[in-house]
Amino acid sequence: MATSYPKSLQGAMDQMMSDSDTSECPAPTQDITLNLKNRAKAITAAKYGPENPNLPNEAFWRRKADTWDASIDDAKKSRCGNCAAFNVSDKIKQCIADGIGNEADPWGTIKLADLGYCEIFDFKCAASRTCDAWVVGGPNKGEGDSGDGEDMGDGEDDSEGESLIKIHIGAK
Repeated sequence: MATSYPKSLQGAMDQMMSDSDTSECPAPTQDITLNLKNRAKAITAAKYGPENPNLPNEAFWRRKADTWDASIDDAKKSRCGNCAAFNVSDKIKQCIADGIGNEADPWGTIKLADLGYCEIFDFKCAASRTCDAWVVGGPNKGEGDSGDGEDMGDGEDDSEGESLIKIHIGAK
């Protein structure tokens, strides 16, 4: 007997019934509400932004330069796309694509927004943005290094599906 679902749920049903295994994906890549909650934490705690990187955002970059005691030009060079906590591995991109599902073109969205995954704040992150927690040496391409050619560990990944870096800001 064929089962039909309301059209509004079809994308979710297709995703749940697909052969993709998302059990090893970080939860925020699969749960938009959790992703948005974590992104809001990054905005509040670490001034993640700017909201629209395609605009000049002079005030944003001036504040970032002041925070880092750097020139505005230098501050603009410290983006999520070259942060060591920015995960752009094939595995994480597949997780992001699976989480987007068939509601949109997942790979087109990832490419257009230049999405990766922030390992500090645990959310899908755009390469053109930045935050106060930026760390030199990225991105993390999942090739056993930090992206800058220097090995940062023993090559074994004991934290499948978990963040490599945890920072608790304002934790009690």
